[in-house]
Amino acid sequence: MRRPVLAVAAALAVLVAVVITLGRGLWTGSPQPQTPATAHPEHPTTRGDLFTQRQAVVNKGRFLSPVVAEFAAPWLGEVSDCIADTSTGGPQAGTGEQSRTRCAAGIVTTYWISYRTIADRDAAQARYAAQAANAPRLTPGATPPTTRSTSSHDAYYIEYAYKVPSGPQAGQSIAAIWWSDANKPIAGVFLAYWTEGLGSTWAPLRDLWSRAI
Repeated sequence: MRRPVLAVAAALAVLVAVVITLGRGLWTGSPQPQTPATAHPEHPTTRGDLFTQRQAVVNKGRFLSPVVAEFAAPWLGEVSDCIADTSTGGPQAGTGEQSRTRCAAGIVTTYWISYRTIADRDAAQARYAAQAANAPRLTPGATPPTTRSTSSHDAYYIEYAYKVPSGPQAGQSIAAIWWSDANKPIAGVFLAYWTEGLGSTWAPLRDLWSRAI
């Protein structure tokens, strides 16, 4: 009659040993399979960085001008669908422009421009500065044209606005930022629908531009 009792006792002893072993693992903070990030804290993930780097490389290859591509570098990891004016479906280069590349950044459309001369850039700056006069009325909160310093250069900076003249979006206000390297005939433009895209505030557009700072 003692054998069953001994067998039960042995089984209980094994069970207790297992519980103690598991308990040590739980209470000493041993890494668990469902939390791999805590298992290798010395190796932070770079997945997002690798994607951003590759995105930037692909976008850079779609610029006709290496100088403009370098000017756009702070944003090339975030934009997509870049297309130059020489490609089918690309943007049309304007007066005095040597090249124009368009990229998408979610709710924002970006343009990267190379002007033929400094004089052509200055003429464009004057046109955008004239449109800036209407910006406070169309897009409240717009700031006057100014000069700002970025991580790589001083920039002429203009917040301007206009209404879509025709088409399905006719009458809607567009908010835009134009800025240029103060010493080179190159510039960038960010623009978006004021209400539908930006929610009637300049903050999102300025935040995107601040990548240059």
